[in-house]
Amino acid sequence: MPQQERQTAKLTTAEELHSGRYFEKEGFTPNYLLTPNGRKISRTRLVGTVVDSFINDDETYASITIDDGTDTVQLKFFNELDQMREFEIGDIIEAIGKVREYQGQIYLNAEILENCSVEKELLHQLRHRKQAEEWKSIHETVKQMKEAGKDQDEIEKEMAGKLKEDEVDALLQSFGEDFGNIDTEAKDNLEQDVIEAVEEIDEGDGADYSEIAEEVDADEDQLEDTINSLLSEGTFYEPQPGKIKKL
Repeated sequence: MPQQERQTAKLTTAEELHSGRYFEKEGFTPNYLLTPNGRKISRTRLVGTVVDSFINDDETYASITIDDGTDTVQLKFFNELDQMREFEIGDIIEAIGKVREYQGQIYLNAEILENCSVEKELLHQLRHRKQAEEWKSIHETVKQMKEAGKDQDEIEKEMAGKLKEDEVDALLQSFGEDFGNIDTEAKDNLEQDVIEAVEEIDEGDGADYSEIAEEVDADEDQLEDTINSLLSEGTFYEPQPGKIKKL
């Protein structure tokens, strides 16, 4: 049986993860997140401060929410919860995990967690900033080649030594994807409606997504995006899959 190549854990931020689109693949091709600037991410490495943690009653599921200064992201654990018990709210940790999506929410299937110093957190931020600037330049170069009418083979030849074939694939794919946002004022109003609905519905164990949908006048995609945004920023959390609760 063919072995799936272990994916490199790429430096990212929570904001970058939440800006992308998630794609599920079949067979041995790894699922991946495509960012607006054309980065293809299957595994990631980021550093942040623990702001919330949860373990369900059966101890079959747990999560840690970390804030890296750009946004928050959840690290999820299924059945094997020992390593997450070592960390408390306020700890700075470095996390490595596979990027996953559940009901539109991006999270990490956590693999490795380590305590981290403030100095290492700052170093991570500086490295990511430098990397983002370099990638922005590459993104613009490939865009200009594409607009000049060059095909993928020609771009790959000219970018040899700088980009791998799959990186060229991702860059070209990103130009054709829609990473659009909804109107800011409408987004704020919808977020407030969702928050009020959850507060009204929740009787202790959280509000079901279906119950929220019945209370809030919005189409399914907008509602899902809004709930995921509120989960990402830490306004909501999931005490259990399918349940939404306000912090």
